[in-house]
Amino acid sequence: MKSLIKMTLVSSAIVLALVGCDDKKNTTDNNASTNKVTISTDAQKEAYALGSSFASYMSTNLEQNEISPDKEYLISGFNETFRGASQLSKDEVKDVLEAFGKRIQEESKARFEKEKAENTAAGDKFREEFAKEKDVKQTKSGLLYQIIKEGSDRHPKADDTVIVHYTGTLTDGRKFDSSYDRGETATFPLNAVIKGWTEGIQLVGVGGKIKLVVPPDLAYGDQSFPGQDDKAGIQPASTLVFEVELLGIDGDNNDKIEQSTSDQNKNNNSAK
Repeated sequence: MKSLIKMTLVSSAIVLALVGCDDKKNTTDNNASTNKVTISTDAQKEAYALGSSFASYMSTNLEQNEISPDKEYLISGFNETFRGASQLSKDEVKDVLEAFGKRIQEESKARFEKEKAENTAAGDKFREEFAKEKDVKQTKSGLLYQIIKEGSDRHPKADDTVIVHYTGTLTDGRKFDSSYDRGETATFPLNAVIKGWTEGIQLVGVGGKIKLVVPPDLAYGDQSFPGQDDKAGIQPASTLVFEVELLGIDGDNNDKIEQSTSDQNKNNNSAK
């Protein structure tokens, strides 16, 4: 954590200095275009790309850790130290960063416990209500499922590789993943995915569709994953909801998959 904090702060300082995010300067000149550098050489382009990469990485890193440093002091700390005029000694910097890292860890732990408690309660309530719906069944492991379309008598085994289309949502309906949105089917070895999928996909036949409500212990447990693009993130102790079409099993004759996928994409585009 201490190394991460140091890297976060130093990299942020570099980024902010490189891209000219000095708030004092911007207060005297609000026209952002006048602060842009002109890229004329390969060396300048490389330096700019490095700064851009730092900015993208650190923006995500700071946001995920909910760190909002004062930009003015962050830039001053970088610039003054770079000129050999730091107002803090190396020992003071070390002590401050160690205390800061400890505080961030404590805040992160408190945030984790809060999210876990909230998600556990929301998941319990969602699964209780879903269990009351028509044709919903529960396995011994606690997996809830509902067959939307039966499919054929051909069911995959745990060591099979399946070809599917799916949508994954949180209990509040926010989408965190979708093969439909990517416009292509997904292929997974059933023994290399979450337990809820390994068990659940075996319950539907090829050509069928199933809805899975997966409790945390059959999904990602206490792990969390940040959202990507317009998709939601997955927080600790999240119950996950999937609607999955089993299009085929790898190694079978799956001639109909291409046509099925094409028809589905046409339906998705027409619905937009």
